[in-house]
Amino acid sequence: MAKLRERRQLRLSVPASPPFPHQEHPFAALLSTPPGSPGLAELEILSVVGRGSGGTVYRARHRLTGATLAVKEMRDDGAALREAGAHLRVAAAAPDHPSVVRLHGVCVGHPVAGNRFVYLVLEYLPEGSLSDVLVRGALPEPAIARVARCVLRGLSHLHRLGVAHGDVKPSNLLVGHRGEIKIADFGASRVVTSRDDCEEAHHQSPGTWAYMSPEKLHPEGFGATVASPGVVADFSGDVWSLGVVLLECHAGRFPLVAAGERPDWPALVLAVCFAAAPEVPVAASPEFGGFVRRCLEKDWRRRATVEELLGHPYVAGKPSRSRRQNEWLTTFHDKTGQVNTSIYGEDEIKVQKQF
Repeated sequence: MAKLRERRQLRLSVPASPPFPHQEHPFAALLSTPPGSPGLAELEILSVVGRGSGGTVYRARHRLTGATLAVKEMRDDGAALREAGAHLRVAAAAPDHPSVVRLHGVCVGHPVAGNRFVYLVLEYLPEGSLSDVLVRGALPEPAIARVARCVLRGLSHLHRLGVAHGDVKPSNLLVGHRGEIKIADFGASRVVTSRDDCEEAHHQSPGTWAYMSPEKLHPEGFGATVASPGVVADFSGDVWSLGVVLLECHAGRFPLVAAGERPDWPALVLAVCFAAAPEVPVAASPEFGGFVRRCLEKDWRRRATVEELLGHPYVAGKPSRSRRQNEWLTTFHDKTGQVNTSIYGEDEIKVQKQF
């Protein structure tokens, strides 16, 4: 509560433009923020959506248009630089890609009490995340195919730009109001377009252990050390993570450990690196089984690529038609009738914050 009271009293003096007021700041070397993006002075912070190791996410209102946006606040350090750089690289290529959360701008605040913060102004998706959906149970296969198709299209876009997401998991897959899935949170992403980039990537945030591929958990054992061609290995890691997510959608629970068992480090290493390949549910269709097995090939050199999977019969078939595109979604309303907007795993905290 003390931190929340302190947050309420916080006042930041940040010019609306230019977005990077200090030319000596390392962001000066990055791609420029999208033209016409909102400055912090144009935003009214309404509530805290969630907090994590990567920073704090707020729900904000754009004063000029009334639009609702998400603002991610991060301490100005190397991790923030890499995350913002990955967002800007993606936004420069396709600012409104249908399978990636949109970046509206990047701002750097003036120092406050010796600290400076970086702010990502992002698309806000109040429907929540795939993690919110799975709390209510497993998904039918047509819905899982839609999830797979959206994520693959997003990953295809990222990989073409040399960006490995590095943390594909249900809570980082946000749900649009039409039922589309959008990839979010570039906190563990890596730009791996060269050997030098790849070597630097080994010093970055590793992502979430539970969805990590064998070559990430045990690089030496699976031939993915710095000396190996890790660019491909990084991209293949995203494919493995997607396979785990889809199995979770089918089972309605985390699939790599027994029901009720906690996926701690020893259990994960045993299941991912030393046990047999994850089992596909008996009730699954042959198409789903074949697709997931290609994602969860333990040898990353033999694992399917994103482009191969986009041509797989499970996702390449004609999507089933329904009256509403979001018909597959389980309702996001809880027993009190309130919409679940906790897209980062925590309840919203109402707070007034002026930049």
